[in-house]
Amino acid sequence: MKSRRRWLFTAACLLSAIAMSVAYVRYAHYRAAPVQSEDTVQAPAFITVNSQAALEAELAKAATNQQVAFVDYYADWCIPCKQFAQKTFTDPAVAKPLSTMHRIKVNLSENRPEDFALMRSQAVAGLPTLDFWLPTGERNQAARIIGFLPPEAFLAHLNEHALMPSVKSKE
Repeated sequence: MKSRRRWLFTAACLLSAIAMSVAYVRYAHYRAAPVQSEDTVQAPAFITVNSQAALEAELAKAATNQQVAFVDYYADWCIPCKQFAQKTFTDPAVAKPLSTMHRIKVNLSENRPEDFALMRSQAVAGLPTLDFWLPTGERNQAARIIGFLPPEAFLAHLNEHALMPSVKSKE
């Protein structure tokens, strides 16, 4: 009799653990799904590169067009990188100034030797790292961001480093 009760108790514990795991996975998937509301918009499109040569070509295009180049060093497995994409870059107040910049994503997801060489050449120690290159073709080293910033802090950073687009008056 005791072995039957023990077996039933074990089976009940196992079934409840499975049910709780399924509920947790569904909940985690629900929470991770980006919610589109009036306060979020589609993030401006980025040009994705994964080599030093491609990055240099895009930076040259930005300088030719007299644009600020915004470089996002990211990896698919990087949680704060995903937070930037889902929370900060989709905020309407952030998307507007970003849309005036030449936006470049440097994909470092595969951990290839070339990725590490690119990180060394750009002095990227960790992800996410965001760089701003001036229209003159020079990196604004003081404006570098390492780690996640919510929309309000990101906008404050753009203002602090004079990276917001200027509004031209009609006079």
